[in-house]
Amino acid sequence: MGAIEVEAFLTHLAVEGKVSASTQNQALSGLLFLYKKVLLIDLPWLNNIVRASSRNVCRMC
Repeated sequence: MGAIEVEAFLTHLAVEGKVSASTQNQALSGLLFLYKKVLLIDLPWLNNIVRASSRNVCRMC
């Protein structure tokens, strides 16, 4: 997977998967770790990712 596929995957999580912002951030962190530390590949900055929006949830309501 290159930068284009990583961007597409992370965007898919936010748009179609409707995951939380923290879940998308966790996936991004995992992918960055894999590429930088394990595969020794630097991904260019991922500018085209659609970010998941954080939801304000009242857990006590």
